[in-house]
Amino acid sequence: MPDRVSVSITIGGILPADRVPELIETANRCGLSLEWDGGPLTEIPSGEPLCLRAHEVVGGDIDDMEDFCCHNDLPFRSWSDGNYGHFTPEIRIWIGEGPRQVYTAAQDEKAVLTADEASQLGSYEAIMEHFRQANYIPPPLHILPIKAPDDAAEAQSSCE
Repeated sequence: MPDRVSVSITIGGILPADRVPELIETANRCGLSLEWDGGPLTEIPSGEPLCLRAHEVVGGDIDDMEDFCCHNDLPFRSWSDGNYGHFTPEIRIWIGEGPRQVYTAAQDEKAVLTADEASQLGSYEAIMEHFRQANYIPPPLHILPIKAPDDAAEAQSSCE
């Protein structure tokens, strides 16, 4: 039986309303819900970071959800639990640009450092910066309404 663990992801940014169905589909495909052991996602709240979670995710893999976020410029912070002897818990962060950053984590979703990682960072300041970055909290998720073509024409004509 594959290794199954708990995961969570917090998503922020601005998402056009016409992309919401794909976000919901991707979250459901990954088994993510608004609550632990919750049902399938049917709508997305707007105005706060979107927190999704799931138990029993094979290998802690929610790459499809993370890829959706990256392709739609939605910053995120994800966490996956570990499976002793196979893989360790980790936090993955994408701030909206650059590569995803990966941090060693504990089962309580907090970043930790191994002795080797602390040694590589070198200074107290670098270690503190490591923890600051690992504790990134995405901004609220806002759903951007799509204006119908007729609405745009009306708005333009009223400016003349």
